[in-house]
Amino acid sequence: MRISCTTLESFRLFMEPEQEWMSEDDLLATVRGEFVGNHKVWLGQAFGAVIEHPSVYRVPGGFRVDALRGCPESFAFGDDVMEPVFGLIADGAVFEAKGVKRYGRHDVVAKADQMVGAHLIETKTTLGSFDFDKYANSCQWRFMADIFEPSKVTYHVFCLDESDAGVISLKGIETFDLYPYADVHNDCLNLVRAFETYVTAKGLVSLLDARQHAA
Repeated sequence: MRISCTTLESFRLFMEPEQEWMSEDDLLATVRGEFVGNHKVWLGQAFGAVIEHPSVYRVPGGFRVDALRGCPESFAFGDDVMEPVFGLIADGAVFEAKGVKRYGRHDVVAKADQMVGAHLIETKTTLGSFDFDKYANSCQWRFMADIFEPSKVTYHVFCLDESDAGVISLKGIETFDLYPYADVHNDCLNLVRAFETYVTAKGLVSLLDARQHAA
């Protein structure tokens, strides 16, 4: 099978006891490639697009993103929002760096927001309160640490606010580092095996196999 880190993180969230973030219907839609997103997801994608290609989305006073990747919404970010963000972009950063690694019989695909030499940087947005554990518990940075073998993984979490009129403001930026550790590969491998057991029970292996061949 060919599995994305995003899918594995959805599975990990679903398997967490007493979580309310990931229903089984949403997980299965993600596995099938049917998940179409939501406002928060589209906002994060638009924000990332401006970081990666600011000149494409430049408008007077800021940036505007329309109909990105089939998103039905538009998003506007003022210069006051983006200026502190651009100050964190390192010279020579490689955006959307893709990596693939074999875990047992399966390939896991990861995409890093930015790579600067051996330094991996992830940018995230939240409309809620900042929750360090949400990011530290994620399997995504673990797979990226194992696949890319960076010296460290830095998260920049941009805490946004949105008014009833749709005006987006930047409340603050939370930055922290996470580091590879000795058992990171085994932790990733065990999650892939658990996912394999799950999709086998749900009869979805052939669908993921088809993606593997198509890739």
